[in-house]
Amino acid sequence: MGGGCAVRAGLRSQGLATWAQVFATLAAHYDAHPAKPFSHVVVDEAQDLGVPELRFLRSLAPEGENRLFFAGDLGQRIFQPPFSWKALGVDVRGRSTTLKVNYRTSHQIREAADRLLPGAVHDVDGREEARKCTVSVFDGPQPQMLKLDDESGEREAILRFLQSARTDGV
Repeated sequence: MGGGCAVRAGLRSQGLATWAQVFATLAAHYDAHPAKPFSHVVVDEAQDLGVPELRFLRSLAPEGENRLFFAGDLGQRIFQPPFSWKALGVDVRGRSTTLKVNYRTSHQIREAADRLLPGAVHDVDGREEARKCTVSVFDGPQPQMLKLDDESGEREAILRFLQSARTDGV
């Protein structure tokens, strides 16, 4: 038995489940019932969705155009591996819009991030989200980027930062 199977079997024997299993079970339940609990679903931070979560959200509203609304930023997808939304029954091609005004990230942080990211981000369904021409609506402090030699140096830098913040009353 592979490691993943052993972990799932161990969880099952304790009456526990992973979040992916919870979402898969709920999606199967709602997929099997014609009556859905919602007419529409609105999701923010959609870039953080994985396959089980997307299947679950898709199962909550009846089939039809405009039943799902997603707001997200492909440029922020740093934890989820890319996967095809279209293959899961969520096709946003031709029905998506890239917003160019950023209300929650300062000019300074956005510009620093833009230097680290490609000019456009692509998903596996062929959608492209260009990062150029996005503007932020407020200023903030310059982000600090440190290149340290090892984990010990990182810990020390974090400790100094937290001590400084505490001294400043944060």
